[in-house]
Amino acid sequence: MLRHLRGWLDDKRRDAHDASLLRKIEQHGWTANYVFDKRDPNHRDFAYTIGFSDFGAPELIVFDLDAQFINGLFWQYFHYLKSGQELVDGLVFRPSDMPGFECTLRKAVRPETWEQHVFDAMRYSRTQGREDRPPVMQIVWPSASSGHYPWSPGCPQDYGEIQPQLYESAPPEGAPVFDAIAYPTTFTKLSSTRFSPAFSNRMVSLLPS
Repeated sequence: MLRHLRGWLDDKRRDAHDASLLRKIEQHGWTANYVFDKRDPNHRDFAYTIGFSDFGAPELIVFDLDAQFINGLFWQYFHYLKSGQELVDGLVFRPSDMPGFECTLRKAVRPETWEQHVFDAMRYSRTQGREDRPPVMQIVWPSASSGHYPWSPGCPQDYGEIQPQLYESAPPEGAPVFDAIAYPTTFTKLSSTRFSPAFSNRMVSLLPS
């Protein structure tokens, strides 16, 4: 009896969560999940988008950055996409309001992308009649101490533990650079939701109020 009750509660929570995602996508064009687990020191926080695929673009995933910073980062990519530009492997992003900072898009190809991370993006893709595993690109940022990317000589050896490598090899040469303007964005208060393998990996949507 208790097992059936837990299953029913999980189903109700999942339905409410899916409905919330759909409302936010309808309102803003996309949403995102931020996933963390403070109980596990080996768990790497990450966030990923849901809804970029509606515009023929890959979903985005990024590891180990502040939630509100990620919010702004995702919005910059969304504005770039809506301006008619394409999110391509190797695209370098340089925000105008953060001199010296940049990050690079990398095409995710490793199975763990879909097996361990972007569960809600996969569920959403299925509900829209698209493929089970939507294309995903990883936002990769260089070492703050050395300025090197994980694929660059001189990058700290433990850097791969901070940003799991979902891509292969170095980026293609001659990739475009996105020098972003700053878009004004206000943020909602983020709630506290831990990583839960039994109920998908999810968190509050990272969207402006």
